[in-house]
Amino acid sequence: MELFIIFAGLLFSVFATLILSYISIATMVGPWIAPTVVLICHILLAGMHNGKKKTSWLVSIQAIGAGGGIIATGIGFAFPMLYFLDPATFKTLMANPWHFCLLLSLLCLIAGGLGLLLGNYLTPSLVDDQALPFPVSNLTTQIATTNSSGEQTAMLLGGIIGTGTLCALRDGIWAFKGILKKTYYLMPSFFGKEAALSIWPILWAIGFSVGLPITIPLLIGMIAKYTVVLPLSQHALYLPLSLFKPIEPETFAIAFCSGLVACELILQLPGFIKKLYRRKQSADHVRTHAKLQAFYQQITNAARSWSPVMLGITGVLLISTLLFLHIYEFSIMAQLLLLIFSGIAVLSICTIGGKIGMIPFGRYSTFIVVPLFLMFSLSPLQTTIVCVFFNIAAAAASDLLFDIKSADLVGISRRKMYHYQWIGLIGSALCIGMVLWLLFSNLELGSEALFAQRSKAKALLLQSLNLDTTIVFLGICFGWILKRFKINSTMVFGGLVMPNSVTLGLLIGSLGTLLVKKQERWAPLCAGILAADSLWVMASILFSK
Repeated sequence: MELFIIFAGLLFSVFATLILSYISIATMVGPWIAPTVVLICHILLAGMHNGKKKTSWLVSIQAIGAGGGIIATGIGFAFPMLYFLDPATFKTLMANPWHFCLLLSLLCLIAGGLGLLLGNYLTPSLVDDQALPFPVSNLTTQIATTNSSGEQTAMLLGGIIGTGTLCALRDGIWAFKGILKKTYYLMPSFFGKEAALSIWPILWAIGFSVGLPITIPLLIGMIAKYTVVLPLSQHALYLPLSLFKPIEPETFAIAFCSGLVACELILQLPGFIKKLYRRKQSADHVRTHAKLQAFYQQITNAARSWSPVMLGITGVLLISTLLFLHIYEFSIMAQLLLLIFSGIAVLSICTIGGKIGMIPFGRYSTFIVVPLFLMFSLSPLQTTIVCVFFNIAAAAASDLLFDIKSADLVGISRRKMYHYQWIGLIGSALCIGMVLWLLFSNLELGSEALFAQRSKAKALLLQSLNLDTTIVFLGICFGWILKRFKINSTMVFGGLVMPNSVTLGLLIGSLGTLLVKKQERWAPLCAGILAADSLWVMASILFSK
């Protein structure tokens, strides 16, 4: 039966990689796919009596499969940055599919392998710390240990079938050409093409999942596009005094949004540094110091208990990482700092994930890439590799910790779960390059269909160092005002740069939360919509060849 678990897990690893690669680039979120994998497995194993054995199978299969999803999310958030920083290099890389796929596969194996080793080191401190709830682990095991053949399964299937039907009516299938338009314009005589609604189920599902607290700032950003960006870009035409000559709103928006992103970094940096270098001696500091001493002691004990095989794997991964970075012309100091910064950030990001169930890739990758970018004048490709490397390592480490927590809850050995993670990592490494190559070859990056908002934000932050300082400063001021009103500037940025149809689609979905009492009850329906819409896109690409 072990072969069945591995085979099923690898299939779900490909499944999760397909779905999350598309979702993470087309939108700005990367939902956990483990609960969805467990729900689908419930359907596939419907004839099997619920019990400890079935629960063990479900948790084991999702451990192999879901890892591919979070790694795909980390790559999807970061890799398109190369396109926005240096389109020529991106095009050259895309022209050689073997090089493209090999680059991503090697990054997956070395960064993901190091992430698994870090996760293994962190297990005694973080998983055994009862103060960390690991909410995704609890949700996954809860679904695995309950009979999901009723309402949840019906919702999941309803989301899949309903979305498939809607996509077929929109795009057509075989000889059927479709009867729905992809985009409808509201009052085109008045708004032109600015007020557009797309028949895009994935946006509605994501909007419903994240709710109004996320989509309202997006709406504010969309409104600011016409009330702030447009007037400022053309102010010299109407005012006696001007800060700069009139420029195209699109050009102005690039520098302005760079300032908005830079403001977010500036406001976060003091707190981040304070946490790392807190000097004030207090009771809290003493307790923190004691916890750190205990943590390092646990790491030392874990390292001493490692077998020669584990130590050998560690050595091979470190040497492979240094060789890989050397091939892409990183200096020795840049290589060492990348490893050190990544290790520190992975510890922080895994702690946050254990507390709230979210992995904030963007914030920590920014704190890593900006210093390296400034100190070593990294090329666009090197800059992208840094972000992708860290995201993969953080994804692998955090997913291992979540799965070890799930294993503890259902009685599976930690060693077995660690082996499952390696299997899932290898499966993801083998398919991620081809999946992204197909997406980038058939859908235009930066367009409505593949907007890559997170990568664009990171690219704008780095480009802000060479843009008009006056416009960048205006963006920083706008970000400060948003912060004073406690408005999420990252989401406002999304509303400023994303097509209006994407913002309105997310807003429509979030308004659905006002019609239900328990938002979480409809999670299986959203999961079915996300899976079906993503697979529809990939199937359309494959069968159009």
